[in-house]
Amino acid sequence: MRPIQVGLLGIGTVGGGTFAVLQRNQEEIRRRAGREIRITMVADLDVERARKIVGDAAQVVNDARR
Repeated sequence: MRPIQVGLLGIGTVGGGTFAVLQRNQEEIRRRAGREIRITMVADLDVERARKIVGDAAQVVNDARR
């Protein structure tokens, strides 16, 4: 099955925590859900801070409409 693609709006306290939990628990999520959940894009006004958190794991933009 193809992975479920997810975008996050904001990577502050809640978004950053969500990102970390999804990244850390990839194998368990895949085992239980039968497919991967992949964060493909993060929208945050502070692009530099977001890139430090996300790294190369997802595309970072400053416009949530993208």
